[in-house]
Amino acid sequence: MDKQLRLLAAQIVYESELTKLAKLQMLNYIKEATDVQIKALLMDGEIVKVDEESETVINDRFEVSEAGGRVAKLRKSYMSQAGAGGGMNVFWLAYRKIRSLSDACTKKCGKYEINTSRRQHCMARCKVSKYSAMIAAAKKANKPKEVKKAQAKLVKAQAVLKKSTESFKKRNVNI
Repeated sequence: MDKQLRLLAAQIVYESELTKLAKLQMLNYIKEATDVQIKALLMDGEIVKVDEESETVINDRFEVSEAGGRVAKLRKSYMSQAGAGGGMNVFWLAYRKIRSLSDACTKKCGKYEINTSRRQHCMARCKVSKYSAMIAAAKKANKPKEVKKAQAKLVKAQAVLKKSTESFKKRNVNI
């Protein structure tokens, strides 16, 4: 988990609106900090000195926090970057091209964009719109089964969008 936490913290600093000097200072802190200090930074956005007693509290809080879910989001982003810049470039481009032909959201949010948290947020917003339109069309065509399926997908997409919006707000990043 050590590397994933550091990558997540570095990604958040990179995407922040801090000055270059402040970003460099934060990245140096991340490089030297313990896992528990990074967990505290991810949850509270503050640099802290951690004693033995607070270590268990921070670890317990992190397990149930929304920051733990960001590790998965970060993994998506880095897999996309590896596909875009690594040896899989041709396959990644073909994959995204095929996705954009069948998925309007992929096309709208940048078919060749790297999968950053901003792109993931755009995808969530687009899916909410898409599923809302599907529900309206299914209601108009009087197809209750399709309405039910689209409503289930809409609920999931709204939950993802809500989490993403809250995450950006907590980090004071404009979306």
